Amino acid sequence: MKNAYLLIICLLFGICIPFVGCQKPEDKPAGLEDALNPQRDFTLHDQDGHVFHLSNHRGQIVLLFFGYTSCPDVCPMTLSKLARVYKLLGPIGQKVLTVFVTVDPARDTPEKLREYLRYFSLNAVGLTGTKDEIDAVVDAYKATYEKVVTNSSALGYMFDHTDYVYLIDTQGKTIHLFHPDDKSDDMAQIIKEL
Repeated sequence: MKNAYLLIICLLFGICIPFVGCQKPEDKPAGLEDALNPQRDFTLHDQDGHVFHLSNHRGQIVLLFFGYTSCPDVCPMTLSKLARVYKLLGPIGQKVLTVFVTVDPARDTPEKLREYLRYFSLNAVGLTGTKDEIDAVVDAYKATYEKVVTNSSALGYMFDHTDYVYLIDTQGKTIHLFHPDDKSDDMAQIIKEL
């Protein structure tokens, strides 16, 4: 009888263990809560070749997002959702700036960023810089990205990257992280409460 119980336990563990790696990762990666921070500033270059300082946008609400123009899914879906948020905000949307920081500066030229953001109906600026400059901003916001070489795309590589949208208040403080599953209505309501 004892051997039968052991066999059942072993079978259960043998069946369950292969599925452990298939679980959904943590909703909030370790350390990301540290992104809710006091005032921060950073400097990059925008899609028109101008120097961009976050501190120059005090008084505006900023929606910060890390991505790249060749992204097949997360980036266009997130920017489309933000376009819906702008519609829901109405006139308040004029006080909201979406800041799209590329994690692919080798391919995302200022011209490409400008052309890409034109597809979405939102007040947005695309930022780029050297890899070191971009990495400094990514690190400051406890975000992550990783280059993934792939044969399934003609581009040759893609990126896994943080897909949160950082809500930065008028004083430059990150006060909320929007999750990819958050609905446009809820996002707009949180912004309106500011």
